Amino acid sequence: MLGFSLLKEEPQYRIIFWSSVLNKMGGRFAQVGSFALLYLLTESGMALGILMALLVLPTIILAPLSGYLADRFHKAKLLFWTDMIRMPFALLPLWAASSEQLGLLYVSTFMVASGEAIYRPIRFAIIPDIVQKKNIAEINGLEQNIVGITLIFGSLMGGIIAFFVNTEVLFIFHGLFLSAAAIFVWRLMKTDKLVHHATKSSDNANVWLLIQVAILRSFVIVMLLMPLANGVDNVIVNLIALDVFDKGDLGVGIIYAALGVGFVLSSWIAQWLRGKYIAIGISMILLEGIGHLLLSQSVFFVQAVLIAIFITFVGGISNICFDSVLMRILPASNRGFLFGALSMLQNSSMGIAMIGAGFLMEWLSPLQGSLFIGVIYIFFTCIFLLVFNQVNIRRSIRQLRQYG
Repeated sequence: MLGFSLLKEEPQYRIIFWSSVLNKMGGRFAQVGSFALLYLLTESGMALGILMALLVLPTIILAPLSGYLADRFHKAKLLFWTDMIRMPFALLPLWAASSEQLGLLYVSTFMVASGEAIYRPIRFAIIPDIVQKKNIAEINGLEQNIVGITLIFGSLMGGIIAFFVNTEVLFIFHGLFLSAAAIFVWRLMKTDKLVHHATKSSDNANVWLLIQVAILRSFVIVMLLMPLANGVDNVIVNLIALDVFDKGDLGVGIIYAALGVGFVLSSWIAQWLRGKYIAIGISMILLEGIGHLLLSQSVFFVQAVLIAIFITFVGGISNICFDSVLMRILPASNRGFLFGALSMLQNSSMGIAMIGAGFLMEWLSPLQGSLFIGVIYIFFTCIFLLVFNQVNIRRSIRQLRQYG
């Protein structure tokens, strides 16, 4: 169901899949726990802003380093040690709670986020090495399942545990989940496929590659622009639940669960995607914009929830398409560095957008903000159509193969 049968066909990816589910579930628990603990210690909006910055900043700094490591060392070993090194820092908030030292929570947040910043590009680079090329689109569908599952169950279960037990338990679970994720990956550490490929170019040449090759240049534009809209999305959906429909924390939980459902449903479509990934991906961005236009006209909370599912459903399909293209075209010897550089651009834009969204919402109501962002998505669709229309894809692939 929803592509899970593919896990039987791809046993090595099955290890990575379940490891990532554990990893991200623990991360969601930690996020819920960190926000709750921060509120108990400070009740400060400025402190929350610092915490959010510490979640984003490591990706901007460390993603290229992660790609550098992925291209030169055994990827499974890197994933294993990334999880193991994060584990003691995942437990550090227990000390922060008992001693009421806010600095310990900040250190924990920064180090765990740094581990995630290193983990993600390595994980992206490992997938094309261990799966059949014909299954890449469907595998990327399962990747959206991970996002959806952890949104639905991670945030929901984290909130329930924090409410009925206590916040500290969430950090214990985070440490345990990281350990379990590392044990899963340990089974891949003897796989010869994951020994690094000989790199043919320097890091400076790799950066130049992003500018020189037309299709990569186009993805740079996508990675810079799309997070600007996505970052504002994250703020708007919270405010729609809290301010427009006055549903409180329960409403936020329901909205996030709806977003997760959309991602899970998008994975089901992956089995029918056969080619024309770029065209489909751009079309889904257009539909995402239309979804926000509809969201801006919401009268009932149930209506907003259903539209939220639609927005992440089409957004998930777009993610599947673009990630599938990148996994197919990026040279194996440069894949880690190039994806790390793209991740850095993506998260830099996301951080700027989330900061800007706070100012934007001072001028616009949440529904007006949704209308605004819907127009932006449609505008971006036009830009992407123009950009990719100028790309000679076959020529770009020939250029990239010279580095493979």
